[in-house]
Amino acid sequence: MPTIENHQSAIENERIAVIVLAAGGSARMQGHIKQLLPWRGKTLIEHAIEIAQHSRADETLVVLGAHADVVRPVVEKTGARIIVNAEWETGQASSIRAGVSALTPDIAAAIFVNADQPFLTSAVIDALIARYRETGASIIASVFAGRRGNPALFARAHFAELQTLRGEQGGRALFAKYAVLTVEFDAQLGVDIDTWDDYTSVQ
Repeated sequence: MPTIENHQSAIENERIAVIVLAAGGSARMQGHIKQLLPWRGKTLIEHAIEIAQHSRADETLVVLGAHADVVRPVVEKTGARIIVNAEWETGQASSIRAGVSALTPDIAAAIFVNADQPFLTSAVIDALIARYRETGASIIASVFAGRRGNPALFARAHFAELQTLRGEQGGRALFAKYAVLTVEFDAQLGVDIDTWDDYTSVQ
């Protein structure tokens, strides 16, 4: 019979992937491609990939969609694995499905990161991973200013259900159905850039 120590050791050795969601069409960015906006010496997409690759995660995947032809060369330089979501126009759920479908069988949990959260750090991802290894919880969400969201970790037990999401449904659809462990962070870390005004206000 497995001991607590053996179970803990198994969790500590499990492989975890980060899936960077970067397929959006930048509809509210006044003609700018959001993924390629400059941010502190790099682009927003490079920043998201960098924090994933500098975290304790084992692999980084990037889901592209709109503007994939011009964003791909930037991502290729990072060495992250690229997934192109041809159905990106149907909503965020299609990118979640594409990312989960691309995971290899040895991945025990995936952390979803939005490419438009410029203040995120590797420490946020590492905190979710640490909590997962401590508890084995199957869903762990970040909390910013009292609101749960991404980055969020989902264990393999939820992968099949994530692949049933449609339209603009995200991981929040599962938050309402299952126990969710949360990790609270400073509100600024969760700031996202949805519009051109959002971008100019954080420069």
